[in-house]
Parts: sequence; C-alpha cells; structure tokens
Amino acid sequence: MPLIDIIIIAATALVSAVAVLGAIFWLGVRGSKPKIHLFNDISILFDRDLATHASPSALVALDCELETLTWSLMYDQLRHRFKDLPPDPALLPDGVHYIQALMRGDNGLLTMEKRGAVVELSLSAAVEYSIGHNERMQLLQAKIDTLERSSTSAPYPMWQKDGQGHILWKNEAYDQLARSVDYGEDTLPALFDDVLGSSPAPIHRRAAVTTQPDGKTHWFDASQQDIDGVTVAHAINIDAVIDAEVAQRNFVQTLAKTFAQLPIGLAIFDRKGQLALFNPALVELTRLPAEFLSAQPDLLSFFDRLRENRMMPEPKNYRTWRQDIADLIRAAADGRYHEIWTLESGQTYRVNGKPHPDHAVAFLIEDISAEVSVTRNFRAELDMSQSMMDALSEGLALFSPAGVLTLCNRSYSDMWGFDPEHSFSDITIGDSVKAWRDKCQPNAAWAAISDFVRSSGPRSEWSVEVLATDGKKILCTVTPVAGGATMIQFDLLRGDVSNRSKHLKIAVLGQTRNAI
Repeated sequence: MPLIDIIIIAATALVSAVAVLGAIFWLGVRGSKPKIHLFNDISILFDRDLATHASPSALVALDCELETLTWSLMYDQLRHRFKDLPPDPALLPDGVHYIQALMRGDNGLLTMEKRGAVVELSLSAAVEYSIGHNERMQLLQAKIDTLERSSTSAPYPMWQKDGQGHILWKNEAYDQLARSVDYGEDTLPALFDDVLGSSPAPIHRRAAVTTQPDGKTHWFDASQQDIDGVTVAHAINIDAVIDAEVAQRNFVQTLAKTFAQLPIGLAIFDRKGQLALFNPALVELTRLPAEFLSAQPDLLSFFDRLRENRMMPEPKNYRTWRQDIADLIRAAADGRYHEIWTLESGQTYRVNGKPHPDHAVAFLIEDISAEVSVTRNFRAELDMSQSMMDALSEGLALFSPAGVLTLCNRSYSDMWGFDPEHSFSDITIGDSVKAWRDKCQPNAAWAAISDFVRSSGPRSEWSVEVLATDGKKILCTVTPVAGGATMIQFDLLRGDVSNRSKHLKIAVLGQTRNAI
C-alpha cells in the first residue's frame, strides 16, 4: 500500500476520533444524555377471536406465537393498561376507536378499527431510550414483581373492576373463593357485587358467602373504592369477629335472663351517666315506670324520680340535693357507696354502688325489710332474756363450746367484780377461773369446771360448794346447754331457794337455750 494512502487513512481515523471525543465532551458539558429513538409498533389483525397477523413486536410483547394469540390472551395482557378495552370483539361496534392509557404519564394510545368480524389493533410504541434506561426499567420491574407477589399471595380476596363491572385483575384467594361458591371464570357479576354495588364512593360493608359443598357461611368485611377510574376491592374474612360477637351476644342474653330472675334491683349507668341496663326487680322495688327506665334517664333524673316517689330518704336540705347526688355518684364510682334507706312506708333498702369497666356505675337495691324485722325481734328477745337474767339474785354465766364468755347477768358481775361488756377482748374460761380462784379459798373444782366447759360429748349437770375468802358459801352448779355451751350458776347459800327464783331460772334457761 502506498505511503500516501496510509497517511490519508490515519488522518481520517484521527479526525473521526477527535470528532467523537468532541461530541462526547460537548454532551458532557451540556449535561445531556445521548438518546436513541426506537419505533416498534404493535399491530395485530383479528378475525373474530383469532389473530391472523401480528407484528414481531406484538408477539414479543405478548410473549406468544401467532398460532396461540387470541383476543382473550391480548385482553388479559392489555386490560390493566387500557381500562375500556372490551373483553369480547363482538362488543365493539364498527368503526375506528381510540383508547387512552389508564395511568398518568402514560401516553400510549390504542387504536382499534373494526370492519365486520375483522378488527385491526395497533399501538404506536415510540420510546426514547437514554443512558440508564435499562437499569431504571429493571428497578421498576423488581418493584412490580414485589407488589405482584404480595397481592397474589395475600390470604384474602383482592380484585379490580372497570366501569362496566368487568374483572380487570384478581388474586389467587379471589379465585379460590369464587370456585368454592360455584362462580365460573367469566361469571358476572363479580363477588360481593350485590353488597358493594357500583358506586364510585368508598363503600365498607359486611357480606356473607356460603361455600360449597360444606354449605358453611363465611363472613367478610368487603370494601371498594375508585382509584383513577378503576374500582379496587378487598374482602377480609371476619369469621372470628362474628363468632366473638355471637358469643358476646349470647353471654349478654344469659346475663339478662339471670338479672331478670334476681330479687335485687339492678341499675347500670354507662360512662355518659345514662341508664344502660335494668332488671324487672328494679321496677318493682322503686315503683318507677318501665317506660321511664327504658328511655335511659341519666343519674340525676333517676334519683330525682326516686325522691318524688318517696322511694328514698327525703334530703334534709333540698338546696344541697344536687351536690349530695354528685357525691353519691363519686362514692359509687370508687366502690365506697353503701347505705341503708329507711322509707316512710316502713320498708328498708340496702343500696350499694359498684364501679364497672369503662367508667360505668352499677347500683344494687335490695329489700331487707324482713331481715331487719327478724333482727329487731331477735334483739328484743335477747334484751328480754338479759332483763330476766338481771332480775335473778344468782349469778349466771354462759360459755361457748370454745370456752368464751358470751352472756352473764348483773349478779354475776357484782359477785366477781368485772363486767364483760367493758372488756376489749374476749373473756375465756381461763380468765374467769382465775378471777374465781382469786376470791375463793383453794378448791380442786375450778380445774374440773374448766375441763368441763372445754369438753365435748355427753355431759351431765353437777354441783360443788366453794368457800369465798370472806367466809361465804357459794353453790356452783355447772349445766350443759344446747350447742355444746355451758351455763354456770353461782348461788349464795342463805337458806332454801324460793320457788319464784327456781321458776325464774328455769324460764331464763329456756330463753337462753332458744337464743343459742
């Protein structure tokens, strides 16, 4: 090769290299990125549902061969991008139709021209590829794969619909539920359409679905909302929530039946102070109309009505009535309210205030008139027995099976010089024997009396004479009484005991046995 040719070739290469480097430097200075324009139009010709022709770009984009390309396959791939794409070419009227891409920023325009049974579909795919475009596409694809895995594997149904109610997308959980209720692949309407409807406004409702073949009913919390013209729907299984609600409702009904049989009036006020629950006994005890209680009066109205019906004590000062009620409510909220109401009718009520969860307050009203009457009668009998015992000249003392002094008369206290009523602790047989021994001359009978009081099993009455330190003789009679108790009688020996005294002691002994 001639030298001149070599020089020309080298010079040409050098100039080209310098031009390329200059262009790269200029682009770097300008901050621009080199771009390559590719035009890969997607075009498909359909005869009814089958494709008769497709561009290579279409086959690559749809990942299929011409022989397997159908309208359904194309619809499944493009319906996510073009929401108004019909699922069947027969639904498309003759003429040219344009469908804009759904997502913002997507300038894709799908053109469909129908002539009889033939539909020509084309999608202009002018794309600008710049440096880093492939990396960005891979990042976007990774995000899409992550979202697809999350949505597809979700344990509850998820789906999307177009404006006509056609399913655009659904996950595996949706398909499983649809199959369990005998919904076919193309069955319309979609699941829960009868509950959710087609309103664009956000909807949140409960729905029941009966599955086959077990015939079991499952409950779902179904919701849907419109996002960019697409209806996005979810259905979360809430069987556990429904079971809990049913159990709670049954429990409340059981409590209500139990409360209805209680003789104690029950009134429960919620955190707002309104009557939330009451039982029939409350109506009977308070004589408040059931209509008034059913209207859920507040606490102040409830107690005002009780005062008007004279079913609670009349306040001493009506001006402070409201403050008194407020104090009552606070005491009940702390569990400190406990009062006995004595009514004008002679009835006696025990009223307790109890705190409940969530700042609720419960009042229990119990009629204790019979209990109070029995207690009063019993106390009167005890007072009468004590008076009869005090009328005796002999000293009487009654010890329990445990050896504790429970009753004695005035003569006993005067004889031995101490009063059990003013003692801070229980007086035992040991304490009593010590007091007796201190005022008497030594006698082995004291130990025998102590053992007799503490003994159990069959016992018989016996007597012994003891000598006091002042020389007086005392007849000590030990008598077993009902319930394992023991009565000890101390008589000063000054001659025969009168018949009156004997009869009186017999009466007192009978009263004492009845009291025990």
